Amino acid sequence: MSEQLTVLGTGGTISTLPGADGAIPRMTADELASSLGVDRIRSKDVFTRSSREIGPAEAWILASAIEDEIRGGATGVIVTHGTDTIEETAYALALLVDARIPIVLTGAMRSPHMPGADGSANLRAAACTASCAEVADYGPVVVLHDEIHLASLVTKTHGVSVAAFTSPAAGPVGRIVENEPLLLLGPPRRKALLSRRAGPAKRVEIVNVCGGDDGLAVESAAQRSDGIVLAGTGAGHVSAAAAAAAQRAVADGIPVVFTSRCADGLTLAGTYGGPGSETELLRAGLVRSRFLNPAKARLRLLFGLSAGLEPDELFPSTEKGAS
Repeated sequence: MSEQLTVLGTGGTISTLPGADGAIPRMTADELASSLGVDRIRSKDVFTRSSREIGPAEAWILASAIEDEIRGGATGVIVTHGTDTIEETAYALALLVDARIPIVLTGAMRSPHMPGADGSANLRAAACTASCAEVADYGPVVVLHDEIHLASLVTKTHGVSVAAFTSPAAGPVGRIVENEPLLLLGPPRRKALLSRRAGPAKRVEIVNVCGGDDGLAVESAAQRSDGIVLAGTGAGHVSAAAAAAAQRAVADGIPVVFTSRCADGLTLAGTYGGPGSETELLRAGLVRSRFLNPAKARLRLLFGLSAGLEPDELFPSTEKGAS
């Protein structure tokens, strides 16, 4: 079968042009795709906006567009995206799209008109990755700065550096070397893909918990949300007051997932005791997100609840590896 790549544009820095008040997304997917010099390539703009405006609803639309391309015979899909939330969209797609072909998200830290613009190099690296059939086994990946990152692990750790993205728990799963993807780590044992998928119909909030937290933010979130994700300190710990508020939310039927606010955010299950410890949170009925950062745990809970899945199905206590 001959190669047929698709570029789906969503906006972001890679597509910006100078404006009166600063750079704004204006370049089309066709303009970006034409710079690759690839014969068999399709292009389509799904939307054109800054990634700070791309949330679960837009991710659902993008997932549908990718599925259309798969049904249309694409052998690889490249999504151009703003870097502010690229990790969230990548993980949402991992939840929603049965990746039978490589799905690669890329973007840029510098606008095309700036010295040292990185978008062109990132786009070419994404095309190389999307042309490698083995990448499909990893689910959607993020390719930036010649590195290939797993959607569940990648995160933006610098606001302006061209080397802004890392995967703290394991590092990149591959690199681009001489225009070819070199896969360094095998695909994950457990896929993020949900067993049932539905559009975002639930509200899930992230509550950042600080030292000595009085629990009012948790109480407030419980009044207007279908689910809560706690961004806890350390390995998933919260104050006694925040823990009590979370326990009341669970008693009222609102699922609460606890995570870590740390960049390498592995949570524990049974090391510490006392109010607000991971041991007490689990005993109170909260659910533990082992590897996922708060933003990705929110997406998993939101889309999972929307599809009628239970929290224990989404975050099983026996989970192995990143999901």
